Amino acid sequence: MLVLLVALLAASLVLLIDAGRPALAQADFFSFLRPPATVPRAPPKPQRPGQSGGWWPFQPQTQYEQPPQQQQQLPPTQPRRPPPEPEGVVYGSADAAVQGKRAAPNQFVLVIGDRLAAQLAQGLADAYVPDRARVAIIDNTADESGYLPSPVDWIARAPDAIAAARPSVTVVALGSEDLAPVKDGEAFVQPLTERWLELYGKRVDEVLTALRDKAGRVIVVGLAPVANGALSDDYAKLNELLRTRAARAGLAFANVWDGFVDEDGKYLANGPAVDGQRRRLRFNDGVRFTRAGGRKLAFFVQKDINRMLEEPGRTQPAVDATAPASSRPAALAGAPAPAKAPDPMAVSASARAAARVLKDGIAPTPMRGRADDFTWP
Repeated sequence: MLVLLVALLAASLVLLIDAGRPALAQADFFSFLRPPATVPRAPPKPQRPGQSGGWWPFQPQTQYEQPPQQQQQLPPTQPRRPPPEPEGVVYGSADAAVQGKRAAPNQFVLVIGDRLAAQLAQGLADAYVPDRARVAIIDNTADESGYLPSPVDWIARAPDAIAAARPSVTVVALGSEDLAPVKDGEAFVQPLTERWLELYGKRVDEVLTALRDKAGRVIVVGLAPVANGALSDDYAKLNELLRTRAARAGLAFANVWDGFVDEDGKYLANGPAVDGQRRRLRFNDGVRFTRAGGRKLAFFVQKDINRMLEEPGRTQPAVDATAPASSRPAALAGAPAPAKAPDPMAVSASARAAARVLKDGIAPTPMRGRADDFTWP
């Protein structure tokens, strides 16, 4: 009995000593019953930094840093550069275009007009770089010029320009400098008034007729919008007049307006270029074209040029705008001729078929290949 009490007292002392070590106390509760020997223990679990053996509710949560991952060092990428602009050459005459060349071009495109026409000529030269052995661009422009006779009279200047260029196609780009008063007798008429449009339209007819008679195939280029909204509205009115007068003279009209406005019809300084990239098309003055803008301007003219160059033997018919309507082509003679009277038998047959459908509800006989033909092919 005494031995049992001593054993219980020893066990109680062991429990009191190991109270601060609960994990070891649980493992060594019956150690006094085991034979004295070294018992192998599992190695303690590694603790994260800042982690203690127990949990304390007021212990701050520690953010554990993950070991840095070794990233593969990639070589620095070079910035993507846009492709270089084509270097087209503009010539002053046909002789200058063929001088010193083994494969001399045999087709010449003459560009006459104002300062914007000069940018159009450069754009056409850039566009025809792949065909420079066949096509050459000749520039004969004057910055301060227009359809009006002052300060440059293109009716007097055109013969020498055409003789020097020997053009297969002539491109005329004028009008941006023409919003000025026109002298009518002793008075001056303000731009875009009814009388001004009448006098200006007559002058445009004279210039286009002179160019057509001397050069044959002529393309009239319309005006492009500008940053000034009021001036753009005036240019739009001039475009309608130029389109009408070009058609009256039997000449092609190249509309370039849509290439320099956005979806809402507003002026566009930056937009898609002919290479598909978004580029700056106009300078800060809102009027002049950049190199990319001139190339896009040429894009709208190049289609008519190519069509005319493919038929070098054909010339546009000389149409006298002052001739009576009966002697002019049908497209320029105003209202079309009255259509032939319809066949009364055909009218009656169609009326009977319509009556069968509307009154009697009988469907018409299906035609082969039509949507109501359900026969097996």
